[in-house]
Amino acid sequence: MIVDVHCHVGYSNMPFDASISHFSFESAATAGADGCESYFSRRMLARPGWFFIKRWLGIDPSLPPGPELDRQIARANERHWNAAHSADRLVLLAFDAYHDNDGRAVGAVHRKRDRGTDLYVSNSLVRGICQARPDRYLFGASIHPYRDGATDMLHEVASAGAALVKWLPVHQNIDALDPRTLAFMRIAAALDIPLLIHYGGEMSLTRQHIEQEHPGPLLEALRKLRSESAMPKVIVAHVATPSFPWQNDSGYRMFLDALLNEFRDAPLYADISALAAFGRTGRLRELADRPELHSKMVWGTDFPIPVLLAPFRGRIDRAKRKRIAGETSWIERDYLLKKALGFDDAVFHRGGELIPPDARGVDNPTAPADRA
Repeated sequence: MIVDVHCHVGYSNMPFDASISHFSFESAATAGADGCESYFSRRMLARPGWFFIKRWLGIDPSLPPGPELDRQIARANERHWNAAHSADRLVLLAFDAYHDNDGRAVGAVHRKRDRGTDLYVSNSLVRGICQARPDRYLFGASIHPYRDGATDMLHEVASAGAALVKWLPVHQNIDALDPRTLAFMRIAAALDIPLLIHYGGEMSLTRQHIEQEHPGPLLEALRKLRSESAMPKVIVAHVATPSFPWQNDSGYRMFLDALLNEFRDAPLYADISALAAFGRTGRLRELADRPELHSKMVWGTDFPIPVLLAPFRGRIDRAKRKRIAGETSWIERDYLLKKALGFDDAVFHRGGELIPPDARGVDNPTAPADRA
């Protein structure tokens, strides 16, 4: 089974929907949800990258937050998701609100220097989308470990078939060594729920806790949990790469060394998502050329991050690049590009092997049976 483990969902201002089934910890009054199933902060909407992504997705960049913008986002999502023919499943990701050190949720923020939530997507909304198409989508949960009762919430989403849990520490404020984080990770290990955690550079959301960008604290936390035989499966998004080639890459290098040596036989992996985007294409070429790392790599796209082909002129011939560029779906382009660069077939199947068996959904009769 070929699974894209990193596919985002998000809407500008989607009100709470009482018609869908909700988790016990999500309601119209949930702190940080601002009465919405999903929203973008005014600060996020003002970021230049969001303007260009809307243009490239065919979304009117002049639309204000609200129903029409969200309809266009939904249509763009469906166009790209449906045309990703090589993927058997897409893990669609919820995204929890920012929480402060006392575990209080902070909702949407507007001013640049404030701390709070740039993106919120409820678990209930994403579960509903996935339940409507279990042959196509898998539910990616997001629960901030500082929330009161976070481990109970993890049990609840696991019972609902969550494929994994997503965190973005540099934005959400998650310290891997905080006792609450360690407690959450212990339960994730017991429930066999992988954690998809972003380390390294971040360009889409505000970097509110730059101290959480480096993967060092995560590795320290995993050492502790491993010594207790309580280490969960962890997938580090984007291989902990910096956003640009001129930035310090000590965390990236440390992480690669950990994959190859200390955690070689442990359930620590990295997804290769967003590496075909501006600033990271050199890292993608490097990783493709290091087959000794492929047993630790997992395919993901970070949709709706676009896929660049021009930086790979020297690696992929013009005819093949043209065929890839002709694909409607950015997810499909990402898959074909990484296949052409030489990533091992197992990289594309690994996501399906890591998620819990009960979360994999029903068989998709329209998908090719074997692409190995």
